[in-house]
Amino acid sequence: MLLIRGVWILALLINLSAVMWFIFGTTANFQRGMDLVSTVIFVYFGIPSILLIVLSIFLIIKGWIPSSPWRIVAVSILILGLLSLSPTLFKYVDTSGWLEENVTTDTLQITSDNAYEYNLEIINLFQRNSYARLHLKSTSTDEEIRIPLDIPVKEIVVLFEEKNYHLIFLKATSEADVYILHPTSKLPFPNEKYKIDVKKKEAVKIP
Repeated sequence: MLLIRGVWILALLINLSAVMWFIFGTTANFQRGMDLVSTVIFVYFGIPSILLIVLSIFLIIKGWIPSSPWRIVAVSILILGLLSLSPTLFKYVDTSGWLEENVTTDTLQITSDNAYEYNLEIINLFQRNSYARLHLKSTSTDEEIRIPLDIPVKEIVVLFEEKNYHLIFLKATSEADVYILHPTSKLPFPNEKYKIDVKKKEAVKIP
C-alpha cells in the first residue's frame, strides 16, 4: 500500500509540474494570452489533468487507502491518467518570449553614408513585456551595436512579415554617427522621429 501511495504521489507531482510548465510557458509567464493551439491542448489535456490533480489531493489528504482490489484498480487508472496526460503538456511549450527572447526583425538596410547596416528588432512582440531596439553593424569593423528605442511597440496589433520589408529608415545628418530614425507606414506610429547617437548608444525622441 505504501508503494502504491508513493507512486500515486509521484505521478501527481509530475502532472502538476506539467500543468504549471504548460501554463507558464504558453503565456510567457503571463505576459501574453494562449494562442488557439495552446488553448485546444489545455482544454483536452490541461483541464482533465487539473481535475485528476484535485481529486488525487482530496483523496490523499482524506487518507483514502486503496485496500481492496477495486480500489487498487481505481488508483492505478488514476495514476495512469496523470502520467499519460503529462508528456503532451511538457512537449507543447514554447519558451520564446519567456526563457529566451522572441526577436522579430525587418530586412537589413545600409545607411546612406555606408557606415552601418541596420534593422529594427522588436523583442517579444504582442506581449506585455515587449520593447524595441535598433541593431547596427559597422561596415568597417563588423562591430554590432544595439540601442534601446522608446517606441510604443505595444500599439502594434498586427504585423505582416514579408520577404523584403522595412519598418524603419535611418537618415544621416551632418554630424558623424548621428542619424534620424523614421518609422515606416508599416508601423502604427509613422510620424514619430528619433535622434540616434551611435557613439553614445542612445536614442532620443524628437518632439
